[in-house]
Amino acid sequence: MFTISAKGVYGLTALLELGERYPRSSVQIRDIASAHNIPQHYLEQILVILKKAGFVESFRGAQGGYALAREPRQVQVLDILTNLEGKLEVVSEDKQNNALNFFWKELDQSIRDILDLTLEDLIERKQKQRQTFTYSI
Repeated sequence: MFTISAKGVYGLTALLELGERYPRSSVQIRDIASAHNIPQHYLEQILVILKKAGFVESFRGAQGGYALAREPRQVQVLDILTNLEGKLEVVSEDKQNNALNFFWKELDQSIRDILDLTLEDLIERKQKQRQTFTYSI
């Protein structure tokens, strides 16, 4: 079954953080890692992958760090996950059989539909969730 590993979770979390700060500033790896309890060395490896894929750019120096390379509305969640996790595959092709192919295709399409949103969509959902849980006394 399709599983998103720590690499996918950490990568998507880092891009969400960068998306929330877009276009204001770059963010240092250590700040993202500490804010989200991500091992810094592992996050460095993930950000290198995301940089090669064109999602982020890096800046050197005291004020350096990482920033989104594109606007959040131009970054698809499915693209992020497939770059980090590989091809989306609900059931591997060698395990499929003709009797259930229709079902696997429907399931695959349903997952793709759910993941067919942008980083901007995630940011908006996160902000709405924060507003929902705001209480005053």
